[in-house]
Amino acid sequence: MNRKELTRRAADLLRLNDVRKPVSIPKQVLHISDDEGNQRDFSVRKADKKVLFTIEDVEAILDALLNVTHDAIRHGEQVTIRGFGTLCLRYRKGRELKHVSTGEDTIQEARYSPKFVCGKDLKFSAKRYELSLGDLNDPLPIFEDEDTTEDGDG
Repeated sequence: MNRKELTRRAADLLRLNDVRKPVSIPKQVLHISDDEGNQRDFSVRKADKKVLFTIEDVEAILDALLNVTHDAIRHGEQVTIRGFGTLCLRYRKGRELKHVSTGEDTIQEARYSPKFVCGKDLKFSAKRYELSLGDLNDPLPIFEDEDTTEDGDG
């Protein structure tokens, strides 16, 4: 799934669950005067509305989430989303490697690499998917009629 599809699915899920954002409408002041020169101001405040999130709203939220995650990783912090997983940096020591095609020795320097550790809910989702694949591969059970018996007493 690419970024555009992720944004679209998230917006559809928000619509399905009727998640709305509050929008406040500023109050309006009405100036009323009569023929005698009397003036009066009335403040009219409209009720706050709640509107659906648009795809652009969801895209902005997703961009902000990704930017915060990138920034945290740049500063060496770990990002944990309960149930989903933890994204952090892992230090990998330098080591000697052998080039596969030429056979010459090369040295890989020490570096930091991103590491993702799955959360419990994400592991459970993967397990459910794995089990659903197993159900498709299993042959269908064969049910025998209870009326028929092998000795023909039926």
